[in-house]
Amino acid sequence: MTCCQVAAGDDSVDDGDELDALLAQFEAELSKTPAPAALDVDADELFPIEERQGRPEHREAPRLAPDQVAREVRVTVRGAAEARAINVSETGVLAETTSRLRPGTMVELILTFDGVRRMLRATIVRSMVHSLDPTTFRTAFKFEERTSLPERQ
Repeated sequence: MTCCQVAAGDDSVDDGDELDALLAQFEAELSKTPAPAALDVDADELFPIEERQGRPEHREAPRLAPDQVAREVRVTVRGAAEARAINVSETGVLAETTSRLRPGTMVELILTFDGVRRMLRATIVRSMVHSLDPTTFRTAFKFEERTSLPERQ
């Protein structure tokens, strides 16, 4: 799978045409030659972080799958769009988004755990193309302050 790093900037949503053209080119290439199914699997789903070779763990808090935190976890980027949580920790969240979000931008997130809403300020750490059909981005958010996660009941 090919990934593209989205450049940092002042706005949270990129309205440039260059990335659109690049994505259109990738989609055209993808439609000619379907990617093997194995490439669609995220490495995080196959191997826990601790088991990966050559990548020491530097995170401040362990990442948890959404279903380890609550029955329902929703992420909304205020003023942008809904997002799907991939993993959550006390210091941030990795989410799948349909909008290009710029690294370095401060945003307000609404995290909902089993119907209980929390407003958190976060910085976009990275946003990379994850899938081309449909086009989705994996976006990492770092919370401004450490937050406690609910205990799954």
